[in-house]
Amino acid sequence: MKLIFSLLFSVSVLVLLVLPKPSTAQDYKLLFQQFQPGTLTRDDKRFLQAALAFQGHYKGLFDGDWGKLSQSAMQGYSARNFDTGVEPWHMAALAFSFFDEVEKSGWQMYHSELLGMSYLWPSTTLVSDKPTNNFINFRHSLSSLSYSVGVLDQHIAQNVHDFTQKRHAASGKPYTVRKTNFAISTSQLADGSYLYTRSNLVNGRWSTVMLSASRQDKPLLDAVSSSITTGYGRPITVTENGVLEAVILKTIDALDESKTQPNNATQPAAKPPKSGGSSGTGFVVSSKGHVLTNDHVIDGCTSFTIDGTPAKRIAASPEFDLALLQTTFEQPKPVAVFSATSPRLNSDVTVVGYPYGGALSGLNVTRGSVSSLKGLGGDATRLQITAPVQQGNSGGPLVGADGEVVGVIVSKLDVLKFADAIGDMPQNVNFAVRGEIAKLFLSQNGVSPALSLDDNTLAPTEIAERTAAFTVFIECN
Repeated sequence: MKLIFSLLFSVSVLVLLVLPKPSTAQDYKLLFQQFQPGTLTRDDKRFLQAALAFQGHYKGLFDGDWGKLSQSAMQGYSARNFDTGVEPWHMAALAFSFFDEVEKSGWQMYHSELLGMSYLWPSTTLVSDKPTNNFINFRHSLSSLSYSVGVLDQHIAQNVHDFTQKRHAASGKPYTVRKTNFAISTSQLADGSYLYTRSNLVNGRWSTVMLSASRQDKPLLDAVSSSITTGYGRPITVTENGVLEAVILKTIDALDESKTQPNNATQPAAKPPKSGGSSGTGFVVSSKGHVLTNDHVIDGCTSFTIDGTPAKRIAASPEFDLALLQTTFEQPKPVAVFSATSPRLNSDVTVVGYPYGGALSGLNVTRGSVSSLKGLGGDATRLQITAPVQQGNSGGPLVGADGEVVGVIVSKLDVLKFADAIGDMPQNVNFAVRGEIAKLFLSQNGVSPALSLDDNTLAPTEIAERTAAFTVFIECN
């Protein structure tokens, strides 16, 4: 039996929502046991090494040897995405992210008869470029990654490696390897992009692979360079009936168990319409006029406007407290870009919205930091922030220091309920739906969120200007 997955969303933290706790679901105890790489097959370890490389955590051979480098990469992935040590279900989240990459680009091991070597390449998104004197050239159509491959004599191969080293413009020495039958040269160029050259002596000539990519696509370059091997390379697969497959299937079971029926565009009959109007905030998530907001902003409404333009409801999830609207803007608006990674504890964040129905002079901007990576009672679908939030901010974007969306604001209502329950009012405690959950919701409803790996810090004024451009005012009745 083969595993077949077609996941159209980024699920780096999918199981934060769907996995039950071990104390309440013994059926899923496999997912929470101590991580034991010794129980994995060599192919499973190679699979995880490849997936970690695509996530930017692993820079080593896909050899299935799980040493300090592999363990450190896995620990880094878990810490960055889940703020915990490694647990088995993290392997499933990692696998889902790799399945997604394969689905989008057709990544697979390819054997080149010309070179007598094998390496990863994107079989469904590969574009041929004009060949040069010594190389056949290809590029990945969805990124900046480019390939140049050729069989060279020793003199030309040496010139190619010299060229690679001379392009190095960053501080520090570039990584190089020189052996009698093997050579690697690397460099980081003045524009921040990377160049990698590898040559192996095969049948008396130097089979050479040159790779280049922008800083943003460095994980792809690292993944492909790590996959290069002489002869026929084994495919990157999950072992049938192995531990990794069991963890993946058990995680899918957990997802299926907790999955709710999708909402359609009609309000359930049991919910009466609101007797008065209400308002909130949203932000543009597609070039087709899709707008993301909170479910409680539009719950009970029968009509909607976005910046004064009529809109329709596409989907809603009370469990996520998210809703998707759609309208036709008179002038196209910029689309919000989501961060491809999770925000870190104490990282700077900015809240943008229309509090109190825009009564506070329209758009309002406040700043704070991420104070907890979970919500009340350990709610893994929420972030806790210190940035001030007022009634009406609900559904607005929470953006990081690079201007990328990391969450969706939830109004102070949750805080007030908490205060009522414990008899005390917490200070500087506000909440947002995690960006990963928002991306999951969008993907489940046919919207592919724009993602970015750029971490370039922006000035606070620039963050406000950029975010204001895709933030909208929602009214409903």
